Amino acid sequence: MIELVPRVAVALPVYNGAAYLAQALDALRAQTETRWRAVVTDNASTDATPEIVRQAAEADPRIRYLRNDANLGANGNFNRSMGHAVATGAPFVTWACHDDLPHPGYLATCLAALDARPDAVGAHTAIRLVDDDGRPYPFSAEAGGFEAPDGLWAWTPAAAAGLDDELGRRFLHFLRAKLGQWMVFGVFRAPAVAAGRPFAMPGVEDAVCAELLLRGPLAFVEDVLFDYRHHAGSARHMSRRDYIEYETGVRPTGLLLPSAGRAGAFAGAVRRAPLAPRDRLRAWAALARFAAGPGRVRNAVVPGPDNYFGIGS
Repeated sequence: MIELVPRVAVALPVYNGAAYLAQALDALRAQTETRWRAVVTDNASTDATPEIVRQAAEADPRIRYLRNDANLGANGNFNRSMGHAVATGAPFVTWACHDDLPHPGYLATCLAALDARPDAVGAHTAIRLVDDDGRPYPFSAEAGGFEAPDGLWAWTPAAAAGLDDELGRRFLHFLRAKLGQWMVFGVFRAPAVAAGRPFAMPGVEDAVCAELLLRGPLAFVEDVLFDYRHHAGSARHMSRRDYIEYETGVRPTGLLLPSAGRAGAFAGAVRRAPLAPRDRLRAWAALARFAAGPGRVRNAVVPGPDNYFGIGS
């Protein structure tokens, strides 16, 4: 028997995820917290994704399968899946990626952390970065992250713990540390997600997470309970033009101008967040310090994946 109102609802958007999707669904079904419901939104996949999800849904009624008539882009699909997750009435929600592997105790641990921290907007655990076959990449605290063949994947427990701080400090720390690609797969309070910014260009998950952090800290659990898969098909490997097409479903054809819109997305988060006047001033001050930092100049002139103009991508 499944819960009429689950404790946590899982939004799982997917496009052509056949290589890893069955493992992700197995990891979900192996959770020690059993009061969950999952909504898998298929973004018009052309591989075996539909068959994999339908088989899992037949075996476990907590899994619901929805297929988009056309590809909505990753942003549209993430928003659709979360909309259905919120509609379940669950007090907590989480996005799941078709190629990541939460350990069996992941959901239970995050929910316990949130129960103990009514001030926290969400919770997440320490991670391992794994390759195509699930083998962990070496971690170097000295280097500041996981050493993948294509470069450093920046993440440390200390950086993650910095999101559980006073509002101004955690907001500035998040903007500088670029932790959105990790934080977004945490477990969050459903009302905070429902009231916040949807996935959209510019900013995407960074803008979503920034707004969540203005509503409360992120409770960090130091246990390693989440395998984050970094492989050849990861979005990090895309050029800026390909990445925009992946997120929006529309390929840009003109000149790629500087992505100053990200700053606008962060400013919008500060304007929308339900903050007391003093906290709003702290948020504006943190954003100003970030905008004036040397990294903003570097991204304008140095070729590479972070270049505003797409130079070197």
